[in-house]
Amino acid sequence: MPTKDVIDYQLTAVDLSADQRRRAVITVASAARGAGDCAELLDMLGLRAAEGFPDVPAPRTQ
Repeated sequence: MPTKDVIDYQLTAVDLSADQRRRAVITVASAARGAGDCAELLDMLGLRAAEGFPDVPAPRTQ
C-alpha cells in the first residue's frame, strides 16, 4: 500500500512540456558545481541531459 507521501506526490505531480523540461535542464546545469553534480541533480529531478538540447533536424544530404 502506498504511503501518504507517495499519494500526495501523485496528486500534485505535473506534466511538464518539452520546453519546460529543457529550461529546467539548462538551469540545473548552470547551477551545478561540476559534471557529476549536474548528473546527480538531473537524476533526482527525473531529467536527462539530452533534454537540454533543442530538437534540430539533421542537415539534408543530396
